Amino acid sequence: MTSPATSSPIVLTADGRAWLEARRDRVVERLARVDEDLAADRTSELLDERASLSDQLDELTALLRRAVAPGEISDDPTVVELGDEVDIVFPDDERETFLVVHPIEAGMDEQRTSADSPLAKAVLGHRVGDEVTVTTPGGVFRVTIAGRRRLA
Repeated sequence: MTSPATSSPIVLTADGRAWLEARRDRVVERLARVDEDLAADRTSELLDERASLSDQLDELTALLRRAVAPGEISDDPTVVELGDEVDIVFPDDERETFLVVHPIEAGMDEQRTSADSPLAKAVLGHRVGDEVTVTTPGGVFRVTIAGRRRLA
């Protein structure tokens, strides 16, 4: 997870925020159960789990506090940025659409792509119509940015 000490805002989609809030709520519920269990039996496993859950709760709370929606950041509407839905075209004319997101929400579904991924890194900062080079462990290829939409 991202360090709570970092002060820059985290860009999260509405679905990403809801997903992380639900995750935080599950941690809070589990922490309450562990506290109940600790009242009856103070095992090292329960103490370790409580410490881990407390750390997770602190991280999620800090992340959600710093999070902003893509529409809340000032952007250049012609440049692909975090929180944008991007259409790309491969050399074989196959089209793909993906959403460039903060790494914390990348695992939510197959459409989301972490800003740290080779494809996202290649398109970030570029404009519709640009052809960019994507460098992956499996090889190098080029794609054309065919569209960009800012999510609210």
